[in-house]
Amino acid sequence: MATIKDVAKLAGVSVATVSRVLNDKGNVQPPTEQRVRRAIAELRYTPNLLGRDLRRNETKKILVLLNTISNPFYSRVVKGIEDRARQQDYVVMVCMTHADQAIEAEYLQMLRAHLLDGAVFLTAEHEGSVLTRLLSGIPVVLACECKPGFQAPTVSIDNCQAAYEAVRYLIGKGHREIAFFGALGTYDSGAQRLEGYMRALHDEGISPRPEWILNEGFSVNAGSRAAARLCRCACLPSAVFCTSDSAAAGAIREFSKNGLRTPQDISVMGFDDTSLAEVFLPSITTMRQPQYEIGYQAMELLSKRISGEAIAAPMVILEHKIIERSSVAGRTT
Repeated sequence: MATIKDVAKLAGVSVATVSRVLNDKGNVQPPTEQRVRRAIAELRYTPNLLGRDLRRNETKKILVLLNTISNPFYSRVVKGIEDRARQQDYVVMVCMTHADQAIEAEYLQMLRAHLLDGAVFLTAEHEGSVLTRLLSGIPVVLACECKPGFQAPTVSIDNCQAAYEAVRYLIGKGHREIAFFGALGTYDSGAQRLEGYMRALHDEGISPRPEWILNEGFSVNAGSRAAARLCRCACLPSAVFCTSDSAAAGAIREFSKNGLRTPQDISVMGFDDTSLAEVFLPSITTMRQPQYEIGYQAMELLSKRISGEAIAAPMVILEHKIIERSSVAGRTT
């Protein structure tokens, strides 16, 4: 197998010159570069990338960690990360923890062993204090979710304010009996969205009903479970605020099984603005998160952390927006 020294000998140049050509460093005259590239082709030389990375103390690989890829919300976030990573010559390794701390611990060990240059966490199973202890000095950025106790740059939206505006939108449509389908205890954003829901009701003088606050999770099945529980209540609301589009789709499906039409009998609002919200019937009115931009900005922050650049704003808050579709109807009293 040819070595870089063989290439240098055949081209009649130094090893340093071959290295500059391989790494596009410039300062090589065109005729010399052509000789080097002809020698590389003739010898079928392949650079030892592992050796190069060890010398540079970098891998050009980053980890994207999340608990599942079944939620369509994450696909656009990952696309944003990948596009920015490619522009900076990073390879992205997407890994799932399946909400298992033991699996997550294996990936944390890879970071601690410097087998990767850094990571973007879309979700995290360990407590923030544990992550702080284990990942001290390792470039990590959080996307979508804050992690109390873990001081890392974060890209997200204002989940509390977004939920507040979503519920105020339903109230503006004439709904005052509004249920909440959330994921309290699963993600920090779940608590923030519940806070926004409660604040919106409070500001309108509406008393929350505990039996209408159902925390089953963000998935389609979670939405189905919450809707099934709601249908067993003695009194039904006129609208439901779901903290994900997947849960909204599951809720609409379950309501239909129970003879409730959306939005004629009960309005349903989602959160995220995933592709599911567009194609589901009825199409889902939702609160948009800029998923692609969240991922893109997270990778931008991570590259700065890896290179040691200062980060002006450790918490980047992006804009949210209500997207009106067919699952919410106005109500007249």
